Amino acid sequence: MPEQDCRTIALEVGMQNGGLASSIAADTLNKAATVGLAPAIFGSLMNITGSTLALWWRSKPLPEEEQEKAAAT
Repeated sequence: MPEQDCRTIALEVGMQNGGLASSIAADTLNKAATVGLAPAIFGSLMNITGSTLALWWRSKPLPEEEQEKAAAT
């Protein structure tokens, strides 16, 4: 698969898992605070790390883009 597709899938799956963790935490915090604590922490951390990864990937060109730049010069 092209690297751009791999990056997109990685972020999408991670964000879906973060949303699922937040939903689980919201549902289980009403029953037992300790059960919902791990998903609540994971959901928050996923949003932070996912955004950080997206910013890092934004500054790192894809191999295809590097090849196009090299061919243009």
